[in-house]
Amino acid sequence: MSSSVKAFLLSAFVFPGLGQLYKQERRKGLVVILAANFLFGLMLLAFLILFSQEYLASYYPAPITTEVLRPLLMKVITHPFFLVPCLILVGLWGYAAVDAGFRPVPSPTEE
Repeated sequence: MSSSVKAFLLSAFVFPGLGQLYKQERRKGLVVILAANFLFGLMLLAFLILFSQEYLASYYPAPITTEVLRPLLMKVITHPFFLVPCLILVGLWGYAAVDAGFRPVPSPTEE
C-alpha cells in the first residue's frame, strides 16, 4: 500500500490531520487536528446547551423517553448553532482526506 493511500485512509477514516502527520507535514497536520478538536468541542457545547434549553422549555416535567427524545433531537441538530460547526467540520474532514491522499509526499530537500 502506498504512502498516499495510507495517508488518505488515516485522514478519512481515523481523524482529520493524521494523514498530514503521516506524510511529515507537521504544521498542517497540527493545524487541522486543532481545528477539528475545536469544532468537535464547539458542537458538543452547542448540543448540550440547546438540548437542555429545548427540554426545559418544552418537555420539562415529562421524563426523557423515545417519544420526547426524537423531536427534541431533531430540533437540536437542525439548529444553526449546531449545524454550522458540523458542516464546517465535514468540510475540514473532506479537505484533510483529499489533501493527504492526492498531494505528493514532499521530499526532504523541499522542507
